Amino acid sequence: MGADRSRDPLVAVARAFLEGRPLRHAMRAVAALDWEATVTRAEHERLAPILYVALRGGAAPASVLARLRLAWMAADRQHLVARSQLRDVVGALGTAGIETIILNGPALAADYYPDPALRPFVDLDLLIHPRDRQQALEILLGLGYTHDRPDRSLEHVPAVYLTPPNGSTLLPVDLHWECVEHAEGSRATELADEEIWSRATPAPSWGQMVRTLAAEDLLIYLAANFAIHHTLAGALWQLDLALVLKRHRARLAWDAIAARARRWGAAGATYFSLRAVGDDLGVEAPTATMNSLRPGELRVTLIDRMQRAGHDGLVRLDYFIGVLMLDRYSDIVRLLVSGLVPPPGWLRSRYDSRSLLAAYLTHYGRVARSLARAMLM
Repeated sequence: MGADRSRDPLVAVARAFLEGRPLRHAMRAVAALDWEATVTRAEHERLAPILYVALRGGAAPASVLARLRLAWMAADRQHLVARSQLRDVVGALGTAGIETIILNGPALAADYYPDPALRPFVDLDLLIHPRDRQQALEILLGLGYTHDRPDRSLEHVPAVYLTPPNGSTLLPVDLHWECVEHAEGSRATELADEEIWSRATPAPSWGQMVRTLAAEDLLIYLAANFAIHHTLAGALWQLDLALVLKRHRARLAWDAIAARARRWGAAGATYFSLRAVGDDLGVEAPTATMNSLRPGELRVTLIDRMQRAGHDGLVRLDYFIGVLMLDRYSDIVRLLVSGLVPPPGWLRSRYDSRSLLAAYLTHYGRVARSLARAMLM
């Protein structure tokens, strides 16, 4: 599998949190930390609140604990604001008869984390039916949100990114009408969305017209998100997947998961994500399912080789890892093209940036560095 991930401090902390163990069991990984680098990375990966809870018994310098405590308190405030904001948004959509599925964000924090403040997020991800996209956009614009690309046809994008009113403490809204984005424009996209809506679970605590993903679909969605959008790097996104897997493992329809992942072109992404969660966090999927999802030896060998570079190497090679996660050649070609001119909403979400120019510069810099490092592998 490459580098020894057990010595990655954030992986060690995530595993201790998942297993309900005191941090002292993971101290080998954090005994000689570069605190500045570790805290900066934890903030970037949104693991700072969990790191604070793990360390607040005194296992870190006072200045580090103070900085992490601020992140934890900010996440707590954010969740309170976002919870109210989410109800307002889905309520406005529901009044117009528009159904929504909550992806990630407050629902994931509330359903799977003992304290929602331990699961920060940077926007509200909502899924709607494609038929409702124009009406939903008009409703959100009426609430004061701003469309990042008003000149772009909704027919050719899977989502729009809406910034909140100026001066507000609200979060942006990432409005999706395709859940399996890497199969854009294909029958696989339509099939995945039809299946996802047919199984979505009502979530009355958020609103009468609100749903959440069925457990099997949530597992595939989180696995694809971790593998493709986060290129197998980031302990928090592994932790999301591990918490879902741990809670539902005995009741999941594993044959259906494998079949759906293949139909949706996400079998490879699901395999590599589940393998990483099993190796790093100790929560494993059934062997038969893993064998069914396993891609060809060439892709496995290439991913293994890239993973030997460790966390920083995965981040540097993110673009090429994302390409290798895809099952179909048509999706690989689409991703290569989209890498040249990626959509603004994806850029802002991927790089946690409100500045579109900064996000583009960061993206092209990463692509260039990934290409250079891949050539040196």
